[in-house]
Amino acid sequence: MERKPYFIQISDTHLFADPGARLWRVAPEPRLDAVVERLREIAPDPEFVIVTGDCSADGTPASYERLHEKIARLSSKAYYLPGNHDDAPFMARLLADRALAQFEKFTQTFDACGWRFILLDSSVAGEDGGCIGNEQREWLRAQLARDGQIPVVIAVHHNPLPVGSAWLDTMTISDAPALLAILDTSPNVKLVLFGHVHQEFEAHRGQTIYASAPSTFFQFKPHAKQFGADDLRADGARVVTIGDDALAGRVVRVGPI
Repeated sequence: MERKPYFIQISDTHLFADPGARLWRVAPEPRLDAVVERLREIAPDPEFVIVTGDCSADGTPASYERLHEKIARLSSKAYYLPGNHDDAPFMARLLADRALAQFEKFTQTFDACGWRFILLDSSVAGEDGGCIGNEQREWLRAQLARDGQIPVVIAVHHNPLPVGSAWLDTMTISDAPALLAILDTSPNVKLVLFGHVHQEFEAHRGQTIYASAPSTFFQFKPHAKQFGADDLRADGARVVTIGDDALAGRVVRVGPI
């Protein structure tokens, strides 16, 4: 039987220059190692990996270099998006060999398995929330207009839809209505993936699925009024199977659910 292709979404790894450093009393690095090892067991040889932001917790070269080495253990091409904790220009230079002009967004696009993947940059230096901006929206429109028949996956760090947590939904994409106006009128957009929320989330908006991946090291409590840890759900990632005109995603966790 021919193997169906799939890709992996990893998010919110938050590595530090110091491998033993902790965030919210948890060391991110060993947790990421455990997730990668689990993925190697149950989802070997993915077509590619997308890391949807907050790759680093401190924006240091060492943190990005070690992240790249760990993701390379999945033996596939990796694409990295910037989050609110990242240094987007440095990421672009180190992880994509690309020099960004001043104020340029780290946008990326590629085709694979009959699908187009469009990676947006919602990061805003010094801000917890995100923004797409006029220029990036125009770029997105142009990408979506290139071939209206090819199905599309969008990936971005910040959530474009609220996830039902009062504190977290104050730091979404500030110009989400303008972004959603584009996506709502683009029937070839089948899936929008995001990170930032440190939890599994999935919702339909029209014909498009909006889905997040859990963090690799720390989960936020869902539907919470204020910041809190979710002690009931383990770290994980999302595995997405690619069909001719549809996608099927599942969350893989390390430990009890």
